[in-house]
Amino acid sequence: MEMMNGRIYKVMEFIKNAFLLNILWLVMCLPILTVFPATTAMFGVVRAWQKQGDIQIFSDFFRIFRENFKQSLLIGFLWMFLAGLLLGDFIIINHLNANMKYTLFPFFLFLGILYLFVSIYIFPVMVHYQVSWKNAIKNALLFSVSYLHYSILSILIIIGAFALCFYIPAAMMLSFSIGAYLIYSIVSRGFHIEKKVHIS
Repeated sequence: MEMMNGRIYKVMEFIKNAFLLNILWLVMCLPILTVFPATTAMFGVVRAWQKQGDIQIFSDFFRIFRENFKQSLLIGFLWMFLAGLLLGDFIIINHLNANMKYTLFPFFLFLGILYLFVSIYIFPVMVHYQVSWKNAIKNALLFSVSYLHYSILSILIIIGAFALCFYIPAAMMLSFSIGAYLIYSIVSRGFHIEKKVHIS
């Protein structure tokens, strides 16, 4: 009975932390420009959560938010710029003749997939290592390519989270923080395996 009560307590504690972190992330994403700093802070809290167990959601979130604000904001602007370039390229390709379209489309599709994979690793890398924004992007690229199975699994988790929110809107209160928790659990395995990757 005590063991069962202990498990129920742990489940309820997990749900409480996930709910608070999810709400905090949603609120801090409202200004739009703060999406990247807020997401970095969410992954930072998730990292501390998995390593330490005992966390202070609000104080840890805002501490990590402040510490990584400039770097994550810079990467956020760069990432939005790259997303705009890719979108523009696909629009241009769509208006080309058939031969050019079928020649260029696979290349830019590859770039788009690579962009998604690196996007998954960029936040965990930023909170796991103390590196410059350039090295954060470089190592996110190295990890995403080296561990494609982790990248694909993380993409599926993101798709599942958005699908769940679409069909069950109330799931929005938990799905993003739990998704971040699962993604960090997966990609951090690469951090432990790849001991010799160059982090500077």
